[in-house]
Amino acid sequence: MSKPECPVAVIDISVVNKETAKQLVEAASTQGFMFIEGSGFTAEEADAVFKMSKEYFELPVDDKNKYPISENNMGYSVMKQEILDPETQTSGDPKEAFNFGVFEKGQPIQPMPEFFQQAENFKLIAGLQDKCKDLCKRLLTLLAIGLEIDETAGGSEWFSSRHNPGQHKSGSIFRLLYYPGQKKAEPEEVIRAGAHTDYGSLTLLFQRENQEGLEILSPVTKSWTPVPYLPAKDQVSAPPILINIADQLSFWTAGILKSSIHRVKFPAKVQESGQDRYSVVYFCHPDDQTLLEPVPSPIVARAKGRGANLDGREVITAGQHLENRLAATYGWKK
Repeated sequence: MSKPECPVAVIDISVVNKETAKQLVEAASTQGFMFIEGSGFTAEEADAVFKMSKEYFELPVDDKNKYPISENNMGYSVMKQEILDPETQTSGDPKEAFNFGVFEKGQPIQPMPEFFQQAENFKLIAGLQDKCKDLCKRLLTLLAIGLEIDETAGGSEWFSSRHNPGQHKSGSIFRLLYYPGQKKAEPEEVIRAGAHTDYGSLTLLFQRENQEGLEILSPVTKSWTPVPYLPAKDQVSAPPILINIADQLSFWTAGILKSSIHRVKFPAKVQESGQDRYSVVYFCHPDDQTLLEPVPSPIVARAKGRGANLDGREVITAGQHLENRLAATYGWKK
């Protein structure tokens, strides 16, 4: 199957070297989004998690509501609970979600619905979380290499050493998302997830064929740009994973790496058909106590007066930044 025209770079990260690192930084500093191949995820794993997600969201609402999302950002988010674009939205996003916190020593840190305690589902969630963590570590290593962080200051491990899930508290979340299909034409029903940036350092997005809808507000063209589904390169591998830079990595690098605004807006063909959309997301966050201070990179150092490089700005932690964003999204009091 030939690949459709793609507005973002497609990068093979199966090899960690300077050339791959350069490609990743180039994509991250222009569009802020990129597809990656060579992730290590399989087609079997992708099929299994989407099957599990569909079965969960088909459960009765009363069952799902037994585990509501709380201020720790874990649990079930009911339809229209989230407001990702509070400045323009008058009602919440027409979607459902379930958030898993990072497992510790292979065990969840939150009450788990009986459905996810089933042995096959539990094993799948735990295994995918581990693979997402490993993939993020590889990406963070490549970004550090590409930003030429001096080895005496931490070098290729500067970012990854500040992401230690299982050792310290972190805002990292593994999320299942369901956008029910419908054929209404009202603007707020066409927009399924309001315009926003992500809160952490990196986001991994797994999508399904014929369930398009993600759009990015391109820093290059300054216009909304649909991002297609890309097919897998073979029958064994999972389709390319869409990666985007999030707020904290952008702030850390004085805006060199772009945390681009994006939304989910069903394209005309999906709106007309009433096709549902499912996606699986891993939001990668630094340890909560990590200071968002200037990165010791000569490339970042040249970006004066922005983000963590701004003189006189109070240095905040990753946890404080996340708390501020979640309070705005859910209307929680800090």
